[in-house]
Amino acid sequence: MTTQREDAGREPVTVRTCRDIQEAEIVRSALEADGITAFIPDENVASLYPPQVLDTDGVRVQVAREDLARAREVLDAAADEGGSN
Repeated sequence: MTTQREDAGREPVTVRTCRDIQEAEIVRSALEADGITAFIPDENVASLYPPQVLDTDGVRVQVAREDLARAREVLDAAADEGGSN
């Protein structure tokens, strides 16, 4: 049985909002290459309709709350190297 604290650490949080599904997939790949589980909660709908059609702020990439700081480090390092934003 998990505790509330453990559950809170696994709660999904948005680490990056991307302009389209392709950018979100690149971000997810960068995170997963570093061992961080990431997912795109809007993946299916974003694949069918561009975010502009849906009037959203973009396509979210999420990680567990406990991985958020490390995920930001990975993405910042990738941006510094000329990778994805």
